[in-house]
Amino acid sequence: MIYDFDTTATSPVLPEVLEAYAENLKEPANNPSSAHRGGLSASASLEEARAGIARLLDCGADEIFFTSGGTESINWALKGAAWAGRRLPKRALFTAGEHEAVRGALLFLQDYLDYVMEELPILESGSLAPQALERALAEPAGLISTLAVSNETGAINDLYLLRPLIRRLAPQAVWHSDIVQLCGKLPFSFKKSGLDLASVSGHKLGAPRGTGLLIKRKALKVTPLLHGGGQEMGLRSGTADVPGALALASAIAFHHRNMDDEIQKTRRIRDLFLMALDEEGMTYTVLSPHEGSPFVLSIAFPGIRGETLLHALSAESIYISTGSACGSKKGGENKVLSAMGFDKMLVYSAVRISFNGGQAEADVRHLAARIADLHRRYAV
Repeated sequence: MIYDFDTTATSPVLPEVLEAYAENLKEPANNPSSAHRGGLSASASLEEARAGIARLLDCGADEIFFTSGGTESINWALKGAAWAGRRLPKRALFTAGEHEAVRGALLFLQDYLDYVMEELPILESGSLAPQALERALAEPAGLISTLAVSNETGAINDLYLLRPLIRRLAPQAVWHSDIVQLCGKLPFSFKKSGLDLASVSGHKLGAPRGTGLLIKRKALKVTPLLHGGGQEMGLRSGTADVPGALALASAIAFHHRNMDDEIQKTRRIRDLFLMALDEEGMTYTVLSPHEGSPFVLSIAFPGIRGETLLHALSAESIYISTGSACGSKKGGENKVLSAMGFDKMLVYSAVRISFNGGQAEADVRHLAARIADLHRRYAV
């Protein structure tokens, strides 16, 4: 039996989404750009998916662009905005909690477009301090990227709180947010957020891998990354994945229908895990903020390295992580936890555990018991 507590890295395709996805794959493989009846039918299905997602995320259907996932969306958002906005100040602000895709895209802009990157510090809670942003905006900035929900700790940056500050001090700046760990899990309105760009990954919320979104404010110009046939309103060339788009729309709709219940169940599961650790007599330090997303828990077990615990649990088919899968091969380093001010030994002993409302209480207790047993066996 496999116990998957690493769904922040990737989540299984939802059963109802998978069933419909498989059925759609059996349909004739018509290209939605074709002019014949089959192509027109495929195009109508694609637009149905686009419109459904737009209603749920509170944006226009013409602001939704299908991509291959979060990394493409982030790269397109930041590079595309920089290339299209040649008169923007070449200064990019980003939080210390950002995903590697944001850092990598901005490093590209630094190397090839002479952008200056400036990392904004985060608090011990993992959130961006508005005062730090206000100080940074004393000088002109062209790009701003603020992570919505941390994939490392679940810390939340309140976009609605940041909006008036950014729009007052940097009205010319293009504002992007990685909402990969927010979309479908916590309430979100693109319109109310004030964002120019938002990036979404399908496989983080129960859609197939290779699906994603870029949400772009209608009036904003971005340069395409992919050129060719001019699909996606002329901004992303390539044959559209209609079954993937429908699956992503279905996954987002599922989460919106069940969001309140899922949040409550997940909070209970997370609290149960911590209670089970207490019952086992475990010493631990919770690094995630109490008011953060209940789906992500960063927790340290002093005396044992996080990667040691990860591999010992993995041998028993219990899957956790030591942080973002994109940075998991860096030998215990964790830029986000270090930026939050935790000392090196605590960071080295930290792991990330993912929770969701579908996990069984018995499985959660089993995880706690195995951690306690392995800690007693290997702790120094």
